[in-house]
Amino acid sequence: MATPEYLYKYASYESSLKILTSGNFRWSSPELFDEPFNIRQDPGLDFDHASVSTAMLKSASAMIFTRDMPDGNNDHPLYKAIRRWRSEDRFHDEEEAFDALSELLAPTPESLKSKIATMVTEWRMLVEHARLLCFSDTFKDLQSWRLYAENHKGIALRFNCESNGTLGSARQVEYSSTRNRLSTLKEQVDDLVGINRALPSTEYASKLFIKPKSDASEREWRCLQVLAEEDLDCGEDVEDWYLDAPFRADELTAAYLGFAMSEEHKDEICDLIRTHYPRATIYLASPVAESYDIEFQKLPSRRSTPEPQVVAAR
Repeated sequence: MATPEYLYKYASYESSLKILTSGNFRWSSPELFDEPFNIRQDPGLDFDHASVSTAMLKSASAMIFTRDMPDGNNDHPLYKAIRRWRSEDRFHDEEEAFDALSELLAPTPESLKSKIATMVTEWRMLVEHARLLCFSDTFKDLQSWRLYAENHKGIALRFNCESNGTLGSARQVEYSSTRNRLSTLKEQVDDLVGINRALPSTEYASKLFIKPKSDASEREWRCLQVLAEEDLDCGEDVEDWYLDAPFRADELTAAYLGFAMSEEHKDEICDLIRTHYPRATIYLASPVAESYDIEFQKLPSRRSTPEPQVVAAR
């Protein structure tokens, strides 16, 4: 999907104040996200080298005798060997095949141990070096207003998505009903027997763009930076794994104030925007009388009270 013209940043009053006064976005490590189903820095693999090795031997043995050989990579050494053994009727039953393969592939557990350790190390490095910035392509999602905009006491800031701007590389989040894991036992086994390739470490970043289907209403987009080692300005304390980086003032094009924001906070935010982001339009939310929804009215560019203009969601 093409990047939309605008993306929206939900924020509490305090967070929006920091964004607007500093002119910075805070890019955070995924380890700082308050998302219980995230893959943490410790990925919590539910397999080890021994369980993968045993499952691989069972799978290979079964493939020799299954009626229909599953599709796979004909150039993969083990897959190629299994096809040959099938055509030769090499083994009498799965038990014999399992015993023979156990001897033939005896070095596999140790190589697997090293492979899994490398997998975990590379994932941990990515989490330490990755910095994410989160947006939505809608400013009318009630769940986002509740969770990220202080239960309607906060704000949604609209930024343009020019290709040469901060949000030009934004990528849409995928919402899945399947739990996001770094890898599974089946994926590792399928890789070893040549059915499907396991995700290489160069593609681990794709895991940072998957969330539960139950969050789909948020319509999230994320920007990702992976910092070089020399650019890391943090220690071992995870709370410091963030980067404050500026955005251009003209990238902020509108602000949507929550209907529960106090009058004092509204005045402060409006003054900030009118002073430092004069091209940005300000809207104020109000609950819809007949339904659980919100609508927005355009506020004047200065403190006066002309007729408000009701605007629809983009």
